[in-house]
Amino acid sequence: MRDIKAIFDIGNDSIKAVIFADDEGKTTMLAKHMEPTQGMRKWKILDSEGFTRSINNIVENFVKKLWGDFIDEVFVSISHPESLVKRIAEQKRIMDPEIWEWDVEHLSRVIADVAVKNNMETIKIVPVHRIIDDDKKEKDPIWLKWKRLELVADAFMIPKNLYNGIIESFNKVWLSVSDIIPNILSSSEIALDYDRKDLGVVLVDIWKNQTSYTIFEEGFPLWYWTIPLWGEDVTKDISIGMQIDIKEAEDIKKTHWTAIVDKNIAEDSPLDIHFLTEIISSRYEEIFWKINNFLKKIDRDWKLAWGIILIWWWAKMPNLDLLAKDNFKLATFYWKDNQLNLWDISNNIQFTNILWTFVRSNKYMDWRKGSRLKINWNIWWSIKKFFKELF
Repeated sequence: MRDIKAIFDIGNDSIKAVIFADDEGKTTMLAKHMEPTQGMRKWKILDSEGFTRSINNIVENFVKKLWGDFIDEVFVSISHPESLVKRIAEQKRIMDPEIWEWDVEHLSRVIADVAVKNNMETIKIVPVHRIIDDDKKEKDPIWLKWKRLELVADAFMIPKNLYNGIIESFNKVWLSVSDIIPNILSSSEIALDYDRKDLGVVLVDIWKNQTSYTIFEEGFPLWYWTIPLWGEDVTKDISIGMQIDIKEAEDIKKTHWTAIVDKNIAEDSPLDIHFLTEIISSRYEEIFWKINNFLKKIDRDWKLAWGIILIWWWAKMPNLDLLAKDNFKLATFYWKDNQLNLWDISNNIQFTNILWTFVRSNKYMDWRKGSRLKINWNIWWSIKKFFKELF
């Protein structure tokens, strides 16, 4: 019997989904579909029936192609401009001569209990590291002889009303969400290998409605953050600056965008490319300034050996790597899409988040079998299992 998994990428303007089947260890892609997002504006579900209708249209499309099979698991990929990451550290004094398994389990439960914030829903708790006696980081401290154990973890949160709206919409079409995965988390796990994380790197994930970034050093995340800037902001800037219609501004952005002027293109274009580039680059520089300002606060500016990695569609603008290098004073690279060589959607940037989510869901899926998404008693087990697979 096939194990069928559906991955949904919830976007402000469209919802993309792919279904995969596992036949005795061999994974195949069965179908993909993209549907306009109804009932949502600026990441708020204003019409729950319209939003559910978008989900239902995708499900009905899949049902026709499954020929009687059923979707066993549903995973949701999401990125939200108001998402938060709360770093939590909990300590426990070790009374016995050695650290035991239940010491780690106790701290995991405590973190799951305190990972709360008003009007926000915790969708993921990811361990960062364990600290032994205030200064020594350990992957697995079991059986070691120490006096104090500290567990540090990041809690990823999204607005509660959006969370409830997503869960309710899937329930209405008779599907239960197994997990909601933040895009910045899955992208950092797939796009960054251990060498990059160890030497120090900033992964900048530029979207239509927000920019997310994460900083790694010595193999551990220093921070995750989201900036509510980009895509649509640039379109508005062009519309206002060039005094043109918003749709025309969007077309110009897609066909003439560049971060640094190419003289050959500028000479042949009927547009004022210098002015257009100034409008576009100023918005990118604002994003880079915010990221660099945070690097200065944690004393990591100019100090990360692997530099900056730019990913997703809005990071593909010509010469953006040169602009980033000039702003950060660090080596800058584009992430190559062909690093995920999975089916034909590997070459379609629209489905990149689905692939990242699919890979991550396979990596940490065992503890979720038969469970629902809600943060509950099994979250401590997910934390413990994550550490075992971290290196």
